[in-house]
Amino acid sequence: MKAKRSALNVYLCTLLTAATLTLSACTSSSVKKIESVNAFGPLNLTAQEYRQAFEDASSDESFKALILYTRSQIVENKLDQASASISQLYASAATPVQKDEAAMVDAMLLSKKNQFDEAQQKLSAINYKALPKQDISYFLVLNSNVNSNLYNKTHDPKYQITAFKSESALERYVTRDSDKRKVLLKSVDLLKQLDDQTLSAAYTNVKNDTDKGFYEYAIIDKSSNTQLKDQMMETFAKKYPNHPLMLLSAPEKAEPVAQQEVSDVTPKGGKAVAVDSQALFSIQDGDQIAVLLPLSGRFASAVGEPAKLGILTALKDRGSKAKVTFYDTNKTNISQIVATVSANGTKLVIGPILKPEVNAMNAAGIKIPSITLNSPEGNRPVNQWYFDLGPNYEGAIAASKIYADGYKSPVVIGLSSDKASQRSVNSFMNTFGKVNNNAVVCNYSNPANVGSEIAKCPFGSADSAYVSASVIDAVQIKAAIPSNIAVYLTDKSYMGVNNSSQELALKGAILGDMPWVLTDSSLKESFMKSMPKANSQVQRIFAASYDAVNFAFNIKQLASNQNDVLHGLSGDISLGRDGLIESTPMWVELGSVR
Repeated sequence: MKAKRSALNVYLCTLLTAATLTLSACTSSSVKKIESVNAFGPLNLTAQEYRQAFEDASSDESFKALILYTRSQIVENKLDQASASISQLYASAATPVQKDEAAMVDAMLLSKKNQFDEAQQKLSAINYKALPKQDISYFLVLNSNVNSNLYNKTHDPKYQITAFKSESALERYVTRDSDKRKVLLKSVDLLKQLDDQTLSAAYTNVKNDTDKGFYEYAIIDKSSNTQLKDQMMETFAKKYPNHPLMLLSAPEKAEPVAQQEVSDVTPKGGKAVAVDSQALFSIQDGDQIAVLLPLSGRFASAVGEPAKLGILTALKDRGSKAKVTFYDTNKTNISQIVATVSANGTKLVIGPILKPEVNAMNAAGIKIPSITLNSPEGNRPVNQWYFDLGPNYEGAIAASKIYADGYKSPVVIGLSSDKASQRSVNSFMNTFGKVNNNAVVCNYSNPANVGSEIAKCPFGSADSAYVSASVIDAVQIKAAIPSNIAVYLTDKSYMGVNNSSQELALKGAILGDMPWVLTDSSLKESFMKSMPKANSQVQRIFAASYDAVNFAFNIKQLASNQNDVLHGLSGDISLGRDGLIESTPMWVELGSVR
């Protein structure tokens, strides 16, 4: 589920990794005026600042200011507020262009909610060629992303072809050669995801010479025969000497750094991710994938089985023809597994999930690209990526979210005897300590007396609180915290049952959790039936395993633009530092409609 990080992701600060989070980079500047800013230009202010700009705007600037304010609400995951603002946009729209602009923001919100069918319906009704130039760029990228997501969901090629047409049309609206190259490469990549039969049929039926050239180029580029590919590319150059794709074979020119002109959702808004080219890999349907998990023994039910279910579900949802072999790490030595997969044509390894097994795989000299479900210790292969499913990451993202929301003096609450809770607390303190030393730890030791213990915390000088506790303890802790203190929770405090009595008791708290847990769906219902006793950690393992599959098929696209994200079950996914797969949670106010 592809989207732009800057337009559809949560606040920038929450994207930074737990180990290298630098909150000072998020320090806000003085409020900028919006008179010279396009409604679909880059967002440089917070939602609060855009709200003030909207309230102060003249009648001529009011509609544009409301668009900027609404977009910033979506970026900061204030989706209920954004929905109300969109209603106001529709009511205020006085011209056909303004009505289409309101619909475009509406489609952006629907896309954020993964409601891609509804978003596509909104976008298909827009007369985008009548929009201002920067609006058109924004529309084309959003339309491409939405339709690409629908293709991934339905495997109906009409959506991928629409995504390609929007992406390739964008080439006319960017000016720098480096940005044109990115658009052209992505256009070809979209076509290459179609199967050979569909691609050939589309090539035969298309009438437009420019589109015909794109289809032919994609067919050639899919060839695994390097010599034949080179010969066919020479023929292509003679056949289409003036085709936009000829830019890809032209020498790259040094270009001065220029002011960004295009919307924050276009490729022009983001450079390629600074990552070693050897860290990237390509996976095709039909490739051999090895999955290393503990499928027997004491870790099977809580770790191995949910991970296996996540991988199989993702492959089924993709309609993938990948050949998957599961290796039981409880029965077979890791070094033996590495020797086997290194010799049998395996193209990707997913797993292991237990840290000692991750370290053992790396010690065995794995050369195949791998996505592990735990952070490695010591040296790791350059082509290894990993999810951090531990509590350290929770504490870090909570710290960045609280700081991003403008709070300066949080109280951090955890159970002193719970190692996971204390890891979250310590990570929060280390992260927040990079901007100030106002955060205070207030641990409790006895869940039976949690209310009286929490009442002794120094709330008089606090403006916020982060609670790392079970849902049962969190309910009592929330009740003991003064109402003027903003309360933040992460997935440890939520069991995935929406509108439950626990959620009602936690009403008003801000929860950061996995999007698929916070929104009811057939996938979530199926999982809960399969694993009715799954706690938050089991849910996270399932989600990360599911996301590992889609990450593998999208890694090169994510690397091509630092603003891109992949809408995953675990959150908005992007490439982090040193192999970390960043997964930014969805933040919601408990007790509100979603």
